[in-house]
Amino acid sequence: MRFLITGGNRGLGQHLCERFDGTSVSRSSGLDITQLPDQRRIAEMSLDHDVFVNNAFDGPFQESWADFAQTQLLWTVADLWRHNNKKGIIINMGSVGTETVTAPDPAFETYRVAKAALKSHSLQWSRAFKENRVLFRTTLLTLDRLDTELSRSRATWTGNGMALDDVADCVQLILDARDNTCIQEIVAWVNFDHKHNG
Repeated sequence: MRFLITGGNRGLGQHLCERFDGTSVSRSSGLDITQLPDQRRIAEMSLDHDVFVNNAFDGPFQESWADFAQTQLLWTVADLWRHNNKKGIIINMGSVGTETVTAPDPAFETYRVAKAALKSHSLQWSRAFKENRVLFRTTLLTLDRLDTELSRSRATWTGNGMALDDVADCVQLILDARDNTCIQEIVAWVNFDHKHNG
């Protein structure tokens, strides 16, 4: 299976590129998901791949450079796949932040709202597969904090996060499902008090 992965230059995206021999698209490769012309180019590239992983996140929308691009990119890719009667799998990287509603706090709540938009749109495409409106399957991976170099560098790091191999195993589970089966969503939490031993 051929993988196209946004944000494959570091963290989870890089790990998935290595595990599944994927092609990375990122700002460092000259494609920025916040730019509509780049979104169209990414969508066109995705037609030559079996799996599209919508991993890169453009940031909280109060930032001048952020504009729900991850959700817009999902629309751009999925709509092109629909018009081309393409089979394949789209995997969206969500966040467990969507599972809790908190009082507005610009440091987190705008992130949660952007990921909630992605979740809603991902579930719409899963439903479209169920109703035979599209040939491709769409899955949302709703993940807790990941154990990455970036996460470990933050002051809020608790010393515990989800192992990237575990996320890759979730992706493998999605790939292993039969063609008539869409895994709509996988939600994975970590216990922040747990001490990881290996």
